[in-house]
Amino acid sequence: MRILLVTRDHELEARCRRATSAQYSIVVIESVALVPAQIAVVSPKVVLIDADTLERPYVEKVSGIVTMPGAGRVIVMTAEFIEDEEVALLRCGVQGCCRRGIDPDSLSQVLSITESGVWVTRSLLPRLVTELRRYAQHAAAPIVPQEKAKEKTPRASLEKLATLTPRERDIVNLLAEGATNKKVADALDISERTVKGHLSNVFQKLGVPDRLKLVLYLNGGRQPQSINRK
Repeated sequence: MRILLVTRDHELEARCRRATSAQYSIVVIESVALVPAQIAVVSPKVVLIDADTLERPYVEKVSGIVTMPGAGRVIVMTAEFIEDEEVALLRCGVQGCCRRGIDPDSLSQVLSITESGVWVTRSLLPRLVTELRRYAQHAAAPIVPQEKAKEKTPRASLEKLATLTPRERDIVNLLAEGATNKKVADALDISERTVKGHLSNVFQKLGVPDRLKLVLYLNGGRQPQSINRK
């Protein structure tokens, strides 16, 4: 199992090596510009990005890496997170945000937890709890009948949705329910790489940059609604 580590910090590299078990092998590169070529060769399960190799806003570069076929799960490590910055990274599909100074034992936990979940910095938890409460309150609101929802959907949007293949619609519906790429892959019995490839096509067809905008595109800011498969 391979990890692609992007860093110029030898001390950070050493900590990452101490955090990983024998099942992992680490490939180290010093620039995010080298990530696409290395992904094609290595097909890593994890891409660990030292934010010191990035320029702000981080999400501009990281979102492109997240959607690359074969990238696996992406984790960003930085000395300091701004809340909006961390939220933006999570929205674009990053599965872990942690500090650069993280100790090996904690990093090992991050790698384990992100296999099926998401790791966030502790300072962000209060905000996430607040947003989840707001979402729960919003979800409890009366649902607009699907027929009326269609009436309010611009014709251009309906035409774009009609261009999606049945498989792309399956993936979109699962994402609208909050599924991660891994859960989508398991549900449809396909690889995460295939999921990312389909997502790239969906983003292009609908003219949206990321999964958050995709969900908003589908429901206009209201609670998630699925689209017909046929």
